[in-house]
Amino acid sequence: MSLQQLYQIIPTEVCLSCDVCCRFLNKDSHLAPIFTENETGRLVSKGIDRTLFKEQKDGKSSQITLIPHEDYYICPFFEPETQHCKIYASRPLDCRLYPFTIMFSQDRNSVVLGVDMLCPYSEERYESDSFQQFMRHVIDYVESEDVRSQILENWSLIGEFQDTVKVFHTIRHAIEPFNT
Repeated sequence: MSLQQLYQIIPTEVCLSCDVCCRFLNKDSHLAPIFTENETGRLVSKGIDRTLFKEQKDGKSSQITLIPHEDYYICPFFEPETQHCKIYASRPLDCRLYPFTIMFSQDRNSVVLGVDMLCPYSEERYESDSFQQFMRHVIDYVESEDVRSQILENWSLIGEFQDTVKVFHTIRHAIEPFNT
């Protein structure tokens, strides 16, 4: 399964009417999107300014630098007037996954996959058969060798535990590199 094979379950009209994604309360939000080394390189090769990306502790991934908008901050690729993403076709894995998120468990003994319940669609549809089926697809996607290796190589993609995220899967073998 390639990195491009994860489709978006949330209908476009729902996303375009929401005000959760791409907006952040503070400039240094740890929730701002993380780009893998390859994703950053691809965007920079297309003319995106490298200074928009802050290198992360893993030495490979980068976090986007948020910009002020009204009384909050936004991703510089987000167009608040239209609710569109300027790089939607090449958005990073971190954004492709949302409303699903990869994070450390609360006790930091494992890496888990969860769904952000701040997403209105997730909150409304979590119990539906179609959403549960899609969750199994996301598990298969994240557990695929190429995606799991991208996560481990760019380990800053693994976020800190969030209370708003409902955990539904522990990622196999993902914590081992952090226990050494």
